[in-house]
Amino acid sequence: MTSSSGKTTRPAALFLLSCAWLVLALGAGREMSGLVPALWQDFARLAGAALLLFTGFYFMGRSQPDMRPLSSVGLVLRPGIATEFGVGAAVGWGIAIALVLPAMLTGNLSLTFSWDATALTRMLLSAAMLAAFAAVVQLVLAGLPMRMLVASVGPTWATVAVIFVCCCMALAGQAGEGSSLLFVALAAGLFCAAYLRTRAIWLPLGLQIGWTVGLQLLFGANSPYEPPGYGIVQSDSGGPAWLTGGPFGPEASLAAMLVLIGAIIVLFRVTRDYAWHYTYKPIEGAAHAVVVAPPAEHVKEEAKFAAVAPLVQIGGLPTTPAPSLKEEAPSPPDPML
Repeated sequence: MTSSSGKTTRPAALFLLSCAWLVLALGAGREMSGLVPALWQDFARLAGAALLLFTGFYFMGRSQPDMRPLSSVGLVLRPGIATEFGVGAAVGWGIAIALVLPAMLTGNLSLTFSWDATALTRMLLSAAMLAAFAAVVQLVLAGLPMRMLVASVGPTWATVAVIFVCCCMALAGQAGEGSSLLFVALAAGLFCAAYLRTRAIWLPLGLQIGWTVGLQLLFGANSPYEPPGYGIVQSDSGGPAWLTGGPFGPEASLAAMLVLIGAIIVLFRVTRDYAWHYTYKPIEGAAHAVVVAPPAEHVKEEAKFAAVAPLVQIGGLPTTPAPSLKEEAPSPPDPML
């Protein structure tokens, strides 16, 4: 096996190992949720899975001599982490507003508010659950599995593979319709682009948290793709389902496709500097000596001058040293004068 094939095989094997650990972590998280009360089960399942994923991916990265453990999980330590997270949260918040905007503008969005202690407790618990869910998703899409997949097949085919897997999961679940598959494909492509533009977890994590928390807790909308969250705001959308999503929430509408297409365009614009700093690779030489043969006319001229007899320099005649001029003492005056 050549060295180049070895470099391709090792990331592929690590990718398969990380996928196996993903299945085990999700199963273990589901078992852990049975140990807590029903109100905490969703949070315990997702938080336990996120903790197991982080631990497993960290030690997998630690076992590789050419990898940094935290970077293998996506937690790249560099300046401006808070800014990256904030940019992602701003884009996610914009997605949430754009999703509910058709129902608001057509007067088909009704809101109800509950300010009791139970609603506040459920809102805080739902926020923690949605954050844990985002951590699980981004530990996969911006962590070791995605990184090894990119190293094995390249960023383009890695994105295609993630979109295919997400669509298969949607087919196996309740979101198996054509419009739902398109929404899932666009959402997966959006998160993959967020990672590939920054090569870290911060921006896509902020994007997903801003999107899900803003949509479910601040606007009280339903979502057929994430765990249900409950807060002090509950909403009900009427009108045509293709515009507002109806009882399934705005993410199930056809207008949501246009929102995600616009979000991908916005993401590429706001991450232009990140892509330059974190993904640009300068062209490096192959360290091979480059010998350029001289022109034929130049070789002929050199041969012509080499054939001429060499010039003999004639030395000068020996010269006698000039007499040294010594200063003479003045003669005494003549007494006869």
